[in-house]
Formats: sequence, structure tokens, C-alpha cells
Amino acid sequence: MAMIGRRNFGSEEPSIEDISTIDTPDKLLEYAHKNNIETSPLDVYGLAKVLGITVRDNIFEEDKKGLSGVLYKESKTDNWIILVNQHHHPNRRRYTIAHELGHWCLHQHQKSLFEDEIFFRGGQPEKPEWQANDFASEILMPENDFLEKIGNGITRVEDLAIEFQVSTIALRIRAKKLGMRGHGL
Repeated sequence: MAMIGRRNFGSEEPSIEDISTIDTPDKLLEYAHKNNIETSPLDVYGLAKVLGITVRDNIFEEDKKGLSGVLYKESKTDNWIILVNQHHHPNRRRYTIAHELGHWCLHQHQKSLFEDEIFFRGGQPEKPEWQANDFASEILMPENDFLEKIGNGITRVEDLAIEFQVSTIALRIRAKKLGMRGHGL
């Protein structure tokens, strides 16, 4: 897709190699592509690795069973870590990692610890949480890929969820945000 934009002559635009400039799903997917990370479906583990973020499948303590994931910055090393609830379905873990990557891209300068309970349950999430949810949906199910798959005849929710390796609930929410309706898409 061609884009027209204003360029400031005499100053360099930030390079996508500078990961501190990644603040949108499109920039993150572009970075993944440039680093030979599979984007359809997105290899969230590989993407986290090239960003320098460690992903660990963890068992949470008894009082933390409701957590889907945690993103935190280690104080001694300044390394970012994502902890994922290993008891969750692999698609759920993928979404959790994508959600934590959303926090990392959007909110890492605001705080150094994000503990995320199971998403979309128990009331309205706070603004950073819905921003991270939207970010996760956009990197796991990019609009162009979504429309391409539908154009190729993959219209059943269950089949699309398999293609994107997400839950049917996540897929339905994304479809609704893209303005789609119906049992099939």
C-alpha cells in the first residue's frame, strides 16, 4: 500500500530497526517481517525473542490462578519478561503474549509491571487493557489478512479461528470491530 506523508528534510525519520519507535500494530508487524518472523499466523514467541523479551510459560501461585499473563521489567538487568499461564490453551497463550507485546509497545514507559487477568471477563477493562487487547487482535488478525481469507472463501468463524490460531471469541470480537456481522463471515 502506498502512503503519502510529509517528510522533514534535513532530519532522518526513525528506522524501524529502532525498536523504541514501535508503537503501532503495523510497525510491529513490519518489524517482524523485516526480521523474518512468520506473520500469518504470527509467531509471537519468535517476535518477542527478536525484541529481546523473554517469554516463560509459568505456573502461577494459588492466589494468582486467574492471571493470563504478566509483563515486567527485571530491575537488575532491565530485561523485559512475559510470564504466561501454562494451563491455558495454546491459542489463549498466543493471545496473552500478543496482549503483553501490546503493553510493551504502548505502555512500557508508564510502568514496569503489568498483571493481566483473564481478558473480557468481569466488567469493563481499564483503558490500557483495552488498548492492549485491540493491539493483540490487530497483530494476530490484521485487517488485510482477515479480508483476504474471507475473499478466499474462508467464512466460518471456526475455520478463521483455526487459520489465525485464536479463539472463536477473539475472532468474533475482531470481526465486529472490522464491521462484520453474521454467523459466517
